[in-house]
Amino acid sequence: MVSRYNLVFWSRRSTATVVPAATAAQARTRAHARHKAGYGTLLSARQANAADSRLIRKGVWVRRRKDGSSPQFGTAAARTAARRQRSRYRSWL
Repeated sequence: MVSRYNLVFWSRRSTATVVPAATAAQARTRAHARHKAGYGTLLSARQANAADSRLIRKGVWVRRRKDGSSPQFGTAAARTAARRQRSRYRSWL
């Protein structure tokens, strides 16, 4: 079976991490197993959409926020704001 990609969101990380798993529950279990110090607690896991899955297969880092938006796309002002946000989390990334 081909595994699906899930995005797992953490309390102390500005963007999601990618976990290959068939279900969100399985993604949570796998994420806990390879949890890194500084990520904080696991908030949620949801399946990556088709566009994100394509990027993941190509080896591109998918940046997706808890609210579903992405700092990779949008206006220059939005990208600047995203960079500022990532800088605040720099020690954990």
